[in-house]
Amino acid sequence: MKSTRLVLALFFFISFCSDSSTLISVSSLDDITGSTTNKIEISNSDWDNYIGKSSSGNFVALRVDRDIVDDGVLIVFTKENLRKGIRDGGRVMNPLDRNVVDKMSAIGILPLPEKILRLQDNIEQDKFTTSFNVQGDFHNSDVTKIDFTNHFTKYTSGLLPSFFIESIGDEIYMFGGMGNIVKINLADGFVQEVETNLNQIIQDQEYTSVVKGSDYSSRMGLRDSSFDKKNNLILITAIKKDFTKNCFTLGVLSAELNPENLNFSWVYNISDCYENFNSHHAGGRIKSFNDGYLLTVGDFKLPEDFKLEIGEESDLGKILFIDENWNSNIFSSGHRNPQGLIIKGETILSTEHGPFGGDELNTVIEGRNYGWPTSAYGFTYGLENIYELDHAEEYEEPIYFFTPSIGISELTIYEGKEFPRWDNFILITSLKDMTMYTLKLDAEGKSIIHVGEMYIGERIRDITIANDGRLVLAGDLGSLIIVNRTDKDIP
Repeated sequence: MKSTRLVLALFFFISFCSDSSTLISVSSLDDITGSTTNKIEISNSDWDNYIGKSSSGNFVALRVDRDIVDDGVLIVFTKENLRKGIRDGGRVMNPLDRNVVDKMSAIGILPLPEKILRLQDNIEQDKFTTSFNVQGDFHNSDVTKIDFTNHFTKYTSGLLPSFFIESIGDEIYMFGGMGNIVKINLADGFVQEVETNLNQIIQDQEYTSVVKGSDYSSRMGLRDSSFDKKNNLILITAIKKDFTKNCFTLGVLSAELNPENLNFSWVYNISDCYENFNSHHAGGRIKSFNDGYLLTVGDFKLPEDFKLEIGEESDLGKILFIDENWNSNIFSSGHRNPQGLIIKGETILSTEHGPFGGDELNTVIEGRNYGWPTSAYGFTYGLENIYELDHAEEYEEPIYFFTPSIGISELTIYEGKEFPRWDNFILITSLKDMTMYTLKLDAEGKSIIHVGEMYIGERIRDITIANDGRLVLAGDLGSLIIVNRTDKDIP
C-alpha cells in the first residue's frame, strides 16, 4: 500500500510540473491564503517564510489528513496543487520541519539552500549529502558534504589527511596530503585540477619511518597550507627529507599564486632531523605575522615514543618566527603538538593536542613557555598521572582545555555576514569528536565565558571562511564540507 502511494505521489509531482501548471513562488501565491499548523494566517509576502527550496524546485509542505497521504505530509510544487491541498484542509508546515525533510528524502527529492543548488550546476547531485537545521548555540545551519574521494584519499587509507583548504576569491583550493591540488568555485561548483609540481616533490621525499615496530611512512606528507595575500604566495608545510643525513624534518614550500599552475620550491626547514618519528606530531601550521610567518612545530612525539628530551635550543615543541629572508628564531616553547593557529591583530591563538586528554587553547605570547612535557591537563596513554595539572609559575596556563580529548585541530576567528551572532567568536574544529566548537572570549580577551558546539559528523582537519561568510571545512573522509546558515534561522 505504501509503495503504491509513493508511486502515485511521484506521478502527481510530474503531472503538476507540466507546462500547464504554475510553479510556486512568492509572486505566484499572492491570491492564495493559507493557515499554518499553529493557525497563523499566511498571505502575500508571508509565503516567503514557508516556501522551501529543493533540487526539484520551490515547494510548500502541508499537514493533511492521513486519508490523503499515510504519513500526513503532502509536498506540493505548484500553485494549483497548493490551492487544492488547502481546500482539502491542509495546514502549512515549516519547510525545515524534520517530518518534511524526511518526506522529501522518502520521495527522492533533496531540499537544498539556493547557494548549494548553484554548486550542482557543475557537480553531480549524488556527490552531495545535506543535513538540515543542524543545531548550534546561536545559529542553526545546513551542513553539506561534497564527496571528493575521486581526487583525494581518505584518512583511513594510510592515516594521511585528505586535504587542507584555502579560500582565495570565490574559490576554495584543496591541497591533498600527497600534493595534488584541486579547486572549486563556490559560485557555480566548477571543479578544476591545478597543475603543480607539488605532488612530484612529495613523492621524491622517499618517506620511511618506523616507530615501535610500526611502519609510519604513510603518515608523512603535507601538514598545512596557507595563503599569504600580501605577497601573493601559497605556502605549504610538509615532511622533508635530508638526503645527506638520511633523516626527515619539517619544511616549508612556497609558490607564487597562479590559478593554472603552482610551481613550488623548498624555502625553509627546521634544524631538527630524525630518521624515525611520528609525523602526526610535527605541528606545521603556518600564518603570516609581522612581515614574516609564525610556524608551529610539534615534538615529533619523541619524549613519549623514544624517551628523548627536547632541549631549549631545539626547534621541536616550539612556535617559530620566520622572517622575510627565511631566518627563524624561537617565539614560544613548551608545546606538545600545536595543531591550530590564528592571528588577528596582536592576538595569537593556538590549539594544541594534549596527551590522553588536555587539548588546549592558548594565547601565544612571545618568550613564554607553555609547560610541556612537565605540565598537562591529561594523562599518559597508559593512564598514568605523571603530569602537573596546575602549571608551575614559570609556565603559561591555557585559557581553555578539553578533557577528555576532542582531537583538537584548526581554529579561526569568525568574521562575516553569514553568521552575525558568531562575530568574533573563536571556532575550533575537532577530529575525534567530529564537532565544531564556538567559543566566546570575555571583553578583556583573557577568559572563555561560553562554549557551544555543532556536530558535523566527520573528522575536521581544516577550516576557512568563504568570501560570502560561509564556513568551509576539510573532512578527513575526503569531503569538502560547506556550512551555511539555515533559511529559517534566528534573525
